[in-house]
Amino acid sequence: MLLQLTKYSIIGSLCAVADLAVLYLLVEYLHVWYLFSAAISFSVVSLFGYWGQKKFTFKDGSRNHAKQLPVFFLVAGTGLLINSVCMFLFVSVLGVWYIFANVVTKFLVLVWNFFANRHITFKPAISNEG
Repeated sequence: MLLQLTKYSIIGSLCAVADLAVLYLLVEYLHVWYLFSAAISFSVVSLFGYWGQKKFTFKDGSRNHAKQLPVFFLVAGTGLLINSVCMFLFVSVLGVWYIFANVVTKFLVLVWNFFANRHITFKPAISNEG
């Protein structure tokens, strides 16, 4: 499981960088409204995240995309909601420095996303492994 968590973190880090890059390009160069840009970026990068987690992290060779992809987006969307709520609570309610709050929140979301994807989205692949 530690190897999977490491792989999950690698894909997640690549997605985070790609998300920021797409967001920046859309807002700064294409002049797309930042909230719409964030939604586009989240959607596009989540597709890469799905593929990377499916193939690299969980080694799921199934072609069950019609079932897995919506579940993956639900897990990712829930992670996004957890991120938003935690950031608000840490920064606005508790007065925690936003950078520290973001680090803690990213860790919480990483744990949520990893276990939800491991036990829900890609569960059949894990069950078949061993």
